[in-house]
Amino acid sequence: MKGENRIQVLQQIDLFSSFSIADLQAFAFSIDEVHCQPGEILLCEGTAGEDFFVLLQGKLSVCKDKRILSEIVPVDYVGEMAIIEEKPRSATVKASEQSLLLKVPAKLFKGFLANNPQALLPIMKILSRRLREDNEVIVREFEQINILVHDMKNLLSLFLFLDNFPVEKGSSQDKYVRYMKMARNHITALVEQALASVKNLVVPEGFARNSLPALIHEMREADFVTHPVLQDKNIIVKLADDLPEFYFSKLQIRLVLLNLLINAAQASSPGAQIELSASVSGDRISIEVQDHGRGIAETVADKIFDAHFTTKATGNGLGLLSCKQIVEKKHGGSISFVSKPDEGTIFTVSLPLCWDGPAVPLHQTAQFN
Repeated sequence: MKGENRIQVLQQIDLFSSFSIADLQAFAFSIDEVHCQPGEILLCEGTAGEDFFVLLQGKLSVCKDKRILSEIVPVDYVGEMAIIEEKPRSATVKASEQSLLLKVPAKLFKGFLANNPQALLPIMKILSRRLREDNEVIVREFEQINILVHDMKNLLSLFLFLDNFPVEKGSSQDKYVRYMKMARNHITALVEQALASVKNLVVPEGFARNSLPALIHEMREADFVTHPVLQDKNIIVKLADDLPEFYFSKLQIRLVLLNLLINAAQASSPGAQIELSASVSGDRISIEVQDHGRGIAETVADKIFDAHFTTKATGNGLGLLSCKQIVEKKHGGSISFVSKPDEGTIFTVSLPLCWDGPAVPLHQTAQFN
């Protein structure tokens, strides 16, 4: 593209609206053109912001954690925020189709900004626009999630028929129906919590003096034998004899143990052994889940609790984040792990015996009994 045409393109962009013709001329002849093939990565999340780009032809995708956030079409620019904020890239940008761009080096752009302080106003407008766009995306996604949760709640009413299921008291069918009712109540409680968050309400989460051995016994009879990932694993339970009752949410700690056991099973071969143990150490309960699978690579060890980070093809990266929030924020505990490649991983959950629980609920919502 000729220099005169570059000037015309730059004049269309708010970022350069305060530049004089002379500055635009000098600027336009100092930047290079870049050609990108479909699928080629232009900017990589986490790297330093050394350049930003003006898209002249084609289309770009802005992605984060394998998820497309937005698309860039001509004439627009991308990558400027990392330069303005002097922070690493917050997302990855790649070409969706063959594209032509102008590459603007950070040093060159900052030099022009220094000579054009009036350009700060357009930059403030850019920041404001970016924030509005991000907020609009968040609102739309939040709305869709809550519609799904609302519809799930309506479908749960069908499971009320379990209360009228004719079974013989004490039979194996009676046990299975009882655990299905329990699962129904657990799902209902989680759905209620999700819907309450829309209105900034707090619902009870089942905090009471509970028995950890009793909870694990329930899981052995239900989750261990019904969950498809756990069915072919040899889960060894080792519980200390002196485990006292303490204050915790059975539903929330059940979710933590289930997530950790599923992760252990997915890292293990069929028929492999997984150990679930619990003991008392001072004023804390220590729970360990140990597998003998492939282990966690050192290159990703510091990311496994990050939202949406996963090494599984079909994973969503929310299981360990959920564990961390439940243990640390809702129970005042801690969660950690040690791992060796090809030898396995041990996750340790430490819970305080003396814990008053989270804030007192503001509102009570209806739940199935």
